[in-house]
Parts: sequence; C-alpha cells; structure tokens
Amino acid sequence: MPSENKKLNKEIIRLAWPAVLQTVVRSSIPIIDSYWVGHLGSEQLAAITVGSFLSWGVFAIGSMLPVGTNSLIAQATGAKQPDTSRQIGAMNLIAALFFGLLIAAVIMPLLPVLYSLTNLDAPKSILANQYLFVLLLGFPSMLLFETGNSIFRGTGDTQTPFRLLVVAVIMKVTLTPLLIFGIDGNLQWGMSGASGSTIISYSITFFIGFYLLRKRSLIMPIKNKLKTVFKDITNNWKIIKQTIKIGIPISLEGLFFSMIYIFVSRFVSDFGTVGLAALGIGHRSEAVPYMVGEGFSVTASILVGQNIGANNPERGEKAAWKVFYLACIPMVAISFVLFFGASNVAGFFTTDIDVIEVAKVYNTIAAFSIFFAAAESVFTGAFAGAGNSVPPLLISLPITALRIPLCAIFAPIYGMNGIWIAIFSTSILKGLIVALWFRRGKWKEKKFELGKKGTTEYIEDKREILGMEDRE
Repeated sequence: MPSENKKLNKEIIRLAWPAVLQTVVRSSIPIIDSYWVGHLGSEQLAAITVGSFLSWGVFAIGSMLPVGTNSLIAQATGAKQPDTSRQIGAMNLIAALFFGLLIAAVIMPLLPVLYSLTNLDAPKSILANQYLFVLLLGFPSMLLFETGNSIFRGTGDTQTPFRLLVVAVIMKVTLTPLLIFGIDGNLQWGMSGASGSTIISYSITFFIGFYLLRKRSLIMPIKNKLKTVFKDITNNWKIIKQTIKIGIPISLEGLFFSMIYIFVSRFVSDFGTVGLAALGIGHRSEAVPYMVGEGFSVTASILVGQNIGANNPERGEKAAWKVFYLACIPMVAISFVLFFGASNVAGFFTTDIDVIEVAKVYNTIAAFSIFFAAAESVFTGAFAGAGNSVPPLLISLPITALRIPLCAIFAPIYGMNGIWIAIFSTSILKGLIVALWFRRGKWKEKKFELGKKGTTEYIEDKREILGMEDRE
C-alpha cells in the first residue's frame, strides 16, 4: 500500500505541474489584453470587461468538445484501447472545426442583443464589438487548439500542451501591443488588435500541435477519417454523442455562469465605469488562482478517467482527493498575495485611484474564497473524467443564479461591496456541495461506453484504417 501511494503521488505530480503551469500561462492571455487595453483608457477597460464575460459564454459552448474528448481518450487509455483513442481524436478534431464555425455564425448576429442585456452604453458597445467580432471570426482555430490539447492530455501527456501554449503566449505577448497601437501608424487595430493577436497565436500553434499528434500516431489520418464519416456513421455518431453527453453539462454550466454575469453586470453598471472596470480587474486578479484550480481539475479528470477505463474507480477517488489537497498548496501563496497586496495587484491594471479602491476589496475577499473555488474545479474535473458531469451542473445552476437576487438585496445597502458578497458567498457554497456530492461515490458506477464491445468490434474496418495509416 505505501508503494502504491508513492506511485500515485508521483503520477499526480507528473501530470499536475504541466497542467497547472499551462492554465496559469493561459490566464496571462486576458491579463495581457487588459494590461494593454487599459493603456487606451478606462472606457476601453470597462468595454473589454463586458466583452470578456460574453466571450466566456462562447468558450463555454465550445468547451463541450475538449472536455468530452479529454474524458473519452483518458478512459480509452486506461482501457488500453489506443485504436479507439485515435478514432475519437480524429473525429472530434473534425467536429471542432465545424462546431467552431457554427458557434461563430450563430453568435455574431446576437451581439447587439447581448450588449443591451448588459446595459452597456453605445460607445462601450462599439468598443466591445471591436474586440468580440474578431475573436468570433477566429474561434474555430481556438477550438481546434483546445481539442488537440485535450487529446494529448487524455493520453497522460500534459507537457506537450503546456509547451504549445507557451509558444502561443510568446507570440501573443509580442503581437498584442504591436496590433493595438500599430507600428509607425500602421496596423493600428485598437481593441481588435487584442483579440486578433490571440487568434493568430492560437492558429499557428494549432498546426504545430496537429503535426505532433500525427507524428506520434495519437490520431488516425484526418483524410481517412473524413472518408469514413458517412460510411461509418453509426460509430462516428456514437463518438460525437458520448463527447457531447460528457461535455455539455460542463458547457452549460459555463454558459449559464456567463449569462448570470451579464445580469450581474447590470447591477455593476449602476456604479458607472468605475464599477465595471473594478469588476474586470477583480476577475483578472482572480484569473491566476482560477487557472491553477483548472490545472488541477484537468489532472483529476485524467486520473479519474483512466481509472474508470481500467475499472478501478476506488483508485480514481483516492487520486481526486490527493489532487485537491495538492491544489491547496499554491492557493496558500496566492491567498497571501491577494490579501496583503490587494491594492498593488489592482494597481497593475490601472492608475485610477477610485477603481483601485473598489477592486482592492474584491481581491481581499477572493483571498479566502479561492480554496472553495479550487474544490469546485477539482471535483468538477473528477466528475467529467468519470463521464458523469451532470452533478456539477445541478449544483452550479441554482447557486450561481442566487447571485442575481443577492445583488439586488445587497447592492443598495453595501454598494459594490454588496455585489462582492453575492459573488463570493455563492462560490464558497458551490465548492462545499460539489466536494460532498463527489464523496457520495455514485459516479463510480460509470463505465467506458465506447469500450464495451472491445476495440476490434468498435472499429468498422481495422485492417483498412490502420493499413492506410501505416502507408502515410
């Protein structure tokens, strides 16, 4: 037993450190945008705050594919079915392209309606649109990038996605100020430059990742898969259906979270530009601990998924709790910085004293709530890895919705601090309930759906597919 514990600890650390660093590095992308957009002025910073809330919804809708892909490939890896894993990866990359295009086509015409829901005035709506329109144009490339990374992670490789993201962020850091402010008056895109630099960086890095996926035989050839999309429609639809089944509850949770913030923004907008800018800074300040939690969530998802595939859910449960305890270690350091450096962290994004004073309170409260947010992230990932992602949705929807009446009650009494109370009290409650629900253990009854019939029966013509792959 001690040797098994030691082995599990090593496995967690091996998976966790690149996953955590990857999500922390990813958190720098909105921070980079806010930093440079903040140099344009408080109006632009307030606009990108609302734009970020709306982009959360877009990313949440798209996340069903990476989440489901990660879970299914982890389960196939645990079940020792690499051929099934290659099928899943190829099919979901194809789906990511078309799904990304569909999301962009549907959301673009709705942007004016969404701006009105946030009570955003006309000048800020124009600025937010400059940011979001370009982001939506390039959204398919971002979804392809995330789905490709989920394939690596599902197989237990968290280092490659981390390295790919580092490359993307290096390009992002270089391009963002150049595209926002231009070079000698040329390429001066303003708000569009912030999102444009993201799209360019993700697109280039996706092609690097795709090359590595093919080189390592982690996906079957895409052109071969395209040939069998309709020929093998039963099995291909089964892949898509299982991916959506696992991913859609997490996706809906994120979408609902984004929609709730649209209504929360209406309360914040009553406090003018200062309120919106402070809320944006608060979220940027909280981005690092949130992304650290997401990194550990990915780790829990991989470990639980692989153990479900290996028919060893008890080990998966043990791994999930160990991941949570490990996640609390960096949260202590981050909490210390947020609490004692609340003003300094806020001052990184703006020189407006009024905005700093309001955002400082957000950071101080966040220093305590991030431990509960970590619990929510880790166990939500564990549920997703098991293929049972409905419980986090059932918990998150009603509790997150409480923020609207709580804002209505507390904002007139305590001002912006009342909104902070509404946000963080519900965050703490969600973390507690998700952890308790996971401990109940009903998720252990889940099985690897795509592996029930075995690899040779699952693939319609294994000889043909693998033969074509070998010749490439």
